[in-house]
Amino acid sequence: MSEIEVLGLREIEKEVSKEERLITFYLNDELIGINIKDVIKITKNIEITPVPKTKDYILGVMNLRGNIIPVVSLKRKFGLKGEDSLENPFIVVVETDMGHIGITVDRVEGAININPEEIQPPPMNSIGIDPEFIDGVIMVEDEKGKKELLTLLNIKKVFRPENL
Repeated sequence: MSEIEVLGLREIEKEVSKEERLITFYLNDELIGINIKDVIKITKNIEITPVPKTKDYILGVMNLRGNIIPVVSLKRKFGLKGEDSLENPFIVVVETDMGHIGITVDRVEGAININPEEIQPPPMNSIGIDPEFIDGVIMVEDEKGKKELLTLLNIKKVFRPENL
């Protein structure tokens, strides 16, 4: 906080943090981030029960504290190469307009803060995901100083009824 004195009146100027907090994870070798406000839980070692006659990207359902939640493979949904590890999958449960949905990811990296002013538009054909679902990209640096492109996925757009 900084204090400003104007005409004998003291005003206190609050510094407003414009940072956004994201959960980051990997799909194949691509770093993806989603808004932490959309994340309900991150879990592992939960049994996925297959459901017949569903789309190929729906792996099945899981029981989370008595709630039956569909589990979706983002790799299959986006047509990315590689298979999902169903042995010990990382599942990120997200809040969507359609309710809670579990998404499988290769590994969870962690939570980071980003400055929205640094977000760039997604490059053409960014990692094979339809740009409609991407809010942008940003360069981030890990603790070793290595720079990496972070793709900001809009999970609410991915799971609209018309996109399923």
